[in-house]
Amino acid sequence: MVTGMRFGINATPPHTSVEEWANYLTERGCRATAFPLNFTAPVNRIDEYVKAAKENDILIAEVGIWNSPHVPDKETATHARMVAEEQLRLAEYIGARCCVNVSGAAGPDWAFCYKENFSEWLYDENVRFIQRLCDRVKPKKTRFTLEPMQWMVPASPQEYVKILKDVDREGFAVHMDAINFIKDPYTYTHKRELLDETFELLGSQTRSCHLKDCILESGTTVAIKEVPLGEGTMEIPYYLEKIAALDEDTPVLLEHLPDMEAYDRAIDWLKKQSLWR
Repeated sequence: MVTGMRFGINATPPHTSVEEWANYLTERGCRATAFPLNFTAPVNRIDEYVKAAKENDILIAEVGIWNSPHVPDKETATHARMVAEEQLRLAEYIGARCCVNVSGAAGPDWAFCYKENFSEWLYDENVRFIQRLCDRVKPKKTRFTLEPMQWMVPASPQEYVKILKDVDREGFAVHMDAINFIKDPYTYTHKRELLDETFELLGSQTRSCHLKDCILESGTTVAIKEVPLGEGTMEIPYYLEKIAALDEDTPVLLEHLPDMEAYDRAIDWLKKQSLWR
């Protein structure tokens, strides 16, 4: 059995009370979660969720942002930057392991692939934005992190190392979603080598992890898609072994499943493989 980590979900189950939320997670053996509220929630409500998490030994792994500060519309970009700052402040207030976002697309769709995403200009803007964010919030308990994506910074472990160095802020660390470094036939067929390199370069700065599966579809063009756990070819036991070598509270969150029943099936699959902790 893989030990040394906390499993959970990057999803909010339907619930009508804080107690119901906590019970849902504990009944399934979840020991980590994404925070279900954002910065607009009343402070007393935020405190209730934090208290319930502590009482049930549920680690708040991350506070999500999920926008782009680089979209062309200035009003939208300004709002996205405000949300990023306030979500990082929320993560600091509740003591989450990290606050996470993608670096953000340079087009109208905040998470889409555009040519400008790969530009030197946008890379430099990302560095400046993260520096300003860390300087304004000055996080101590939490860290701002980027989830890697195949079509925006950081798209490889090496690029993550570069932006960590260029940002040069204690408040900036790593969010691990190794499957998002699988972006072509080579990385798809060399997953173990990719995982070895990823954890060698980034493991010591990793604050939270995502878990999913993938498969290369048959055809004459490259199409790598996410699939439910156990239906793909991701080296899941090996990935979890790498995470287990980090600190014992490293969170591992299942994500991108269509409904709560699918999360239950994924949890059951991990338990049957003696991987769930």
